[in-house]
Amino acid sequence: MSQSLVKNLLHLIFSTKHREPIITDAVRPNLHAYMAGILQDIDSPAITINSVADHVHILCNLDKDRALAKVVMEVRAVQEIL
Repeated sequence: MSQSLVKNLLHLIFSTKHREPIITDAVRPNLHAYMAGILQDIDSPAITINSVADHVHILCNLDKDRALAKVVMEVRAVQEIL
């Protein structure tokens, strides 16, 4: 029986719209938790998420059956609610 051993680590970096400093200390914990939940739901769990006022860094395990573009689209949709 063959098995597929795949581990794709993905480092995503994206900024807020117009690089506006809208990620405050009050928003940051909920934002990180929300993004981690989205990644978990699409089988690409976050290893770490961090941000500063105008951009976010995410390190996650990209699921072998997910397209990179779809994962990025799902996570960046969070930007619309800020």
